[in-house]
Amino acid sequence: MDIKHGKQIEIENISEQDISLFLFAVNHEKRAYTAYNRINKVNSIKKSIALCYNDYFKIEETSKLLKHTIKSPNEVSKLLDNEFSNLKNDDIKIVIDYSCMTKPWYYTMILYLKKKKTEFNSITVYFIYTPSKHEIPQKPKPNSEIAPLPGKYIVPTDKPKALIVCLGYEQSKAEGIIEHLDPKECFLFYSKPALDDEFVKKIEQNNSNILLENKNIITFPLNNLLILERELTSLYYLLKDDYHIIIAPLGPKPFTFMSMLLSIKHREIDIWRVGSGPDINEYNREPINNDTFIISEVLFVKNIGKENSFYFN
Repeated sequence: MDIKHGKQIEIENISEQDISLFLFAVNHEKRAYTAYNRINKVNSIKKSIALCYNDYFKIEETSKLLKHTIKSPNEVSKLLDNEFSNLKNDDIKIVIDYSCMTKPWYYTMILYLKKKKTEFNSITVYFIYTPSKHEIPQKPKPNSEIAPLPGKYIVPTDKPKALIVCLGYEQSKAEGIIEHLDPKECFLFYSKPALDDEFVKKIEQNNSNILLENKNIITFPLNNLLILERELTSLYYLLKDDYHIIIAPLGPKPFTFMSMLLSIKHREIDIWRVGSGPDINEYNREPINNDTFIISEVLFVKNIGKENSFYFN
């Protein structure tokens, strides 16, 4: 399928819509059910699936809320194959709450929808993120994996690297990938303003060295995806002819999500991750409140045969 357009909407715009499928992740985070509970109050949801990282997470399963343990991105694709085979109508609306998902999970979902050959004329997908309250950053774990996200093949190139890094608030993550890739050009993004000012303070404090050393610094408001999309698109056109563009989203997930959409629109963009393997720092991630969400409505349509044709507004 092709992406026709995307836009940022408010939670009220989804009210009373009939949802065919609701996908979200359940883990230790306190915000895991926030979007689901909010939408389930006012919407008809035909089927919901709580994705879990292992079998230890317990949920109260019902006829409309099921648990599914995911061990790899391939299992995400198999799950989607099964669920899409059961969709019947031609007015399909899906919610993907990526607040607690790993990057490979929701990147796999986006790539699956893009590559999917279907009889449906269109599928509307609401990608939802629940912002969290600030927590004191933990001592960073060693970087054990610095690599491209799985699922997309990038044609090898001899072009020098241009690295776009979205800073997180843990120390050492950004330095690790910059040293590993040794790019010719490096651009630093971070969210300012954020919905909680403490995030900004910690980002600037824990990344002070590279912020002082780098002249290419771009800030963006966390809750305005259109501004972020325009900044990334402008940078893409500046760099595309002379550089191999790599985006390393270490900061908030809405930046990651927008980077993923951009990598579909412009296939030469590569998305990389920095990980600590299974030994990750766990945060409670309490929702900032029960009514604040960052939502993108993305319309997937039957292949329209026009490369790079979709837009975000």
